[in-house]
Amino acid sequence: MHKIIYVTAVVTLCAVFLGSCSKKDDGAASREDTRPIVIRIGNTTAQDQILNVTFEELAKAMNERSGGRIQATVYPSGQLGTLRTMTEALQLGTLEMSTQSPGGLASFWAPMGVLELPYMYNNNQEVYAILDGEIGQELNERFVEKTGVRILAYWMNLVRDTTNNIRPITRAEDFRGLKLRVPETKTVVDTIRVLGGNPTPMAFGELYTALAQGTVDGQENPPSIVYASKLYEVQKYLSITQHVYTPTVVTVSEIFWKKLPEDLKNIIMEEVIAARDRSRPISERLDNELTEELKKYMAVNEVDTTGFRQIVQPVYDDLIKSVGQEAKDYIDRIEAALQAKRR
Repeated sequence: MHKIIYVTAVVTLCAVFLGSCSKKDDGAASREDTRPIVIRIGNTTAQDQILNVTFEELAKAMNERSGGRIQATVYPSGQLGTLRTMTEALQLGTLEMSTQSPGGLASFWAPMGVLELPYMYNNNQEVYAILDGEIGQELNERFVEKTGVRILAYWMNLVRDTTNNIRPITRAEDFRGLKLRVPETKTVVDTIRVLGGNPTPMAFGELYTALAQGTVDGQENPPSIVYASKLYEVQKYLSITQHVYTPTVVTVSEIFWKKLPEDLKNIIMEEVIAARDRSRPISERLDNELTEELKKYMAVNEVDTTGFRQIVQPVYDDLIKSVGQEAKDYIDRIEAALQAKRR
């Protein structure tokens, strides 16, 4: 009898203990579930530049729509690193969200370079048609498979112009000998070299000082970035070369993405797309307005780019040579789609 009572007591105590542990674990899990999901958004542009403003609006919208379950914060001006190091952090899962250019992504998977070739597009709408269409979506799917970085959307286009302190650029020959800061993007580096300039890859955070000290003669960026970063203080000439359309790529860590519940994925995707649709027309308008504003500080000139597409053909050839048939197939598909759109 004593033995039965003892065994019963032990079983009862174990049941109570296990129940207590279960409740404790449930409480811990519950507390874990209520913790906000932190999303750090890395960006390299200045705080008041259109890209960063759009990211701030995105963060606010995600936070509010999720009822506080998402806690997104934007870090501008390269606080979390360069475009390359932030993309590497996305691969490792040590950063949640960031931005890039197709040319920058090409250093992680080379075929992405087909989206950022010089003098390929005639206007923003042509770029959007490719990015939002079948070709862009196909590249997105393949990129996440190859790299572990998911492309959520392509936001505004930042068509690149050229500034320098030596002379205005009115024809291709005027690039000759100019030492121009460029991003660590092969297609942009090759474009400036083929045009006759001396491309100098450099982190954007170092650019203002390099221009002020004469380390480089100039740089190439959209007017919105020239204005927001006050590069007009250390540059004399702005030439509307429009040599490359650089769409802003919104990227997220696939490691992080897979951990998210479906409802939060839907919120993030919907808000990213809504931000895209808001930012595109605003960015286009700002580039025009800020080009006019920069005339107060710099000599601004138009450029007759007739024949430039033929001059930069070696950039296309080099990409095809280094990547192979895959790059040629994508280029052919893009050019065919653009020709159909232009008819």
